[in-house]
Amino acid sequence: MQESAPSRRWLKVLIPVAIAVVITGASLSAYLVERSQGQTMHTMGDAATPDRLDVQFYVQKVDPVTEEVSAQVFVEPAGRFADQDGMPANDITLYVNAIKGDVLSFKAGKNPSVADVRVPLTTGVITDYPFDRYGVDFGFYAETAADSIPVNVTFSSADSFFRLEPGQGKSESGGLEFSATASRTTGMFAFAIFIMIFMWCLSISAVIAALYAVGGKHGLLWPSMSFMGALLFALVPLRNAVPGSPPIGSVVDFGSFFIAETLISLSLITTVVVGYRTELRKKAAA
Repeated sequence: MQESAPSRRWLKVLIPVAIAVVITGASLSAYLVERSQGQTMHTMGDAATPDRLDVQFYVQKVDPVTEEVSAQVFVEPAGRFADQDGMPANDITLYVNAIKGDVLSFKAGKNPSVADVRVPLTTGVITDYPFDRYGVDFGFYAETAADSIPVNVTFSSADSFFRLEPGQGKSESGGLEFSATASRTTGMFAFAIFIMIFMWCLSISAVIAALYAVGGKHGLLWPSMSFMGALLFALVPLRNAVPGSPPIGSVVDFGSFFIAETLISLSLITTVVVGYRTELRKKAAA
């Protein structure tokens, strides 16, 4: 019997540690999976064609506020469209489905420079945050003064807030068209959901404090009122801490923030009014 007590004490320590290790390992595994997905490169077009234009399309940011995708484009001619040094053998013009950088020109014999482009988002509403998804259409067409050039596009993204998944590419007349879907990353989505649940828990705590103060007829309980008042104003910076800066009126507001603010406000007001009346009755009875 004397030896079982120390073993039980060790179990009480080891079980929480084991649970913490398992949860941490699962969380890090999810991070590694998301990290590998975010660094995936997609190649679309006809890479087997020796005479072509290789286009590297590197997404830097998906901005739902401006409804744009900011990216950098780098081209590399191959086959008869390149000279001995790998430079364009002829002047090349690349047309991109974009609102900035829609026409890119590369001079013969000169090293192609990196070009900045902005592509508009075609679908999606930012107020759906954190469940918002966006669609974007990409199109590439290249030509010289005498001929069109088959295009091969390597698509990658560096935006840590969004996961971009391009669809099947379609080649027509040497050009390439494809659509992509942008959705919130797992980490960003999980953090936003955590904030929503946390705001709900804080509001329920305020309701419980109000029920205790009102039901017990304790009068004006200053600790409870201070707690609810602090929560009322602490929720504003907490709501603004969600990544992505969603505008007021998003799902995160109607799903938690507005409700939490309402519950805490009603709890505080009820506690003050009922507590004040209780204090008056106590004075009258005295």
